[in-house]
Amino acid sequence: MTSPVARLDAIVLDCADAWDLGRFYAELLGRDLEPGSDDSWVQLAGESPALAFQRIAHHRPPAWPNGAPQQAHLDLEVADLTTAHKRVVALGATPLDPLEPPPAEGPRGFRVYADPAGHPFCLTRS
Repeated sequence: MTSPVARLDAIVLDCADAWDLGRFYAELLGRDLEPGSDDSWVQLAGESPALAFQRIAHHRPPAWPNGAPQQAHLDLEVADLTTAHKRVVALGATPLDPLEPPPAEGPRGFRVYADPAGHPFCLTRS
């Protein structure tokens, strides 16, 4: 086995209202909401990987069993976005946002990719 490129940071459920879904899962799982949550990102406090809820404009709930496209994605934590970018692209990932390789140091702490089957995932800077 090779050394890992990333560490699973968060499981993110996309939704129309991050606060509503966050409160639902907080009650369901007996956990608090993370301080610093806002209208676009609500996260449960505690265990790792985190469980988070991201507000998506024009979100459409899935219709079982044939749901709308993206409903959830993985956030994978990396120490160095530049190195991780090179490795995930070599493994078959496609950059989605932004398309160009990351600079050595930049203000943006995450990047979006598609896995070889087209599922989106994010690399996040630790």
